Amino acid sequence: MLKAIVFDFDGVIVDSEPLHYRAFVELTRALGVDFDYDEYLQKYIGYDDRELFALLTNDTLDSPKVADLCRRKARVFERVLESGIDPIPGARELIDEARNAMPIAIASGATRADIDLMLARAGIANVFVEITTADDVTRSKPDPQTYTLCVQRLAKACCGVTLAPGDCLAIEDTAAGIASARGAGLQALGVSTTGQARQLREANHTVDSMTEVTLEQLHCWFD
Repeated sequence: MLKAIVFDFDGVIVDSEPLHYRAFVELTRALGVDFDYDEYLQKYIGYDDRELFALLTNDTLDSPKVADLCRRKARVFERVLESGIDPIPGARELIDEARNAMPIAIASGATRADIDLMLARAGIANVFVEITTADDVTRSKPDPQTYTLCVQRLAKACCGVTLAPGDCLAIEDTAAGIASARGAGLQALGVSTTGQARQLREANHTVDSMTEVTLEQLHCWFD
């Protein structure tokens, strides 16, 4: 029985990838590393900031250089975001519907600062029971750690409600996210908002757009 929904963030709730790309390349071009947006989507989507900078600089996740690049990227991203951001079509409607029926959460590879900023700019802050981010884990998606921790925290927050991973649905738009969710024992809905439908075949069900998703439909697919 479906008891909770755990949303990925980028590509499911908001499409911030073009903004992240702008912030990344502003820094990486200064390092002599350049890639266009299509290459970013094909090769690097799903990486958190630390992983991407470590990969592009051939450095370790915990190096001072990577930490400095992450801090600088956060400042650039905040500036880029000043123009605002809208939820992905259909996302706000599902969030509003689901929050009145069951606990909802976010499990994302983005930083908490980025997520809080974008939720506020999109007008959907303070509606999620739990938000698990890159700041909370040592292994990012496709490792199950993000979803495992999110469900544990969500269950603890929902006092009096027994909540197992199999009771939760993850909504994801990347193969790494689907693998993370399934590895943690959740069911998964794949949404091809970032044009990766063929990479979402490990999901229990897939749709082309969040506008296709209603709470009633989710119960039909996953109960």
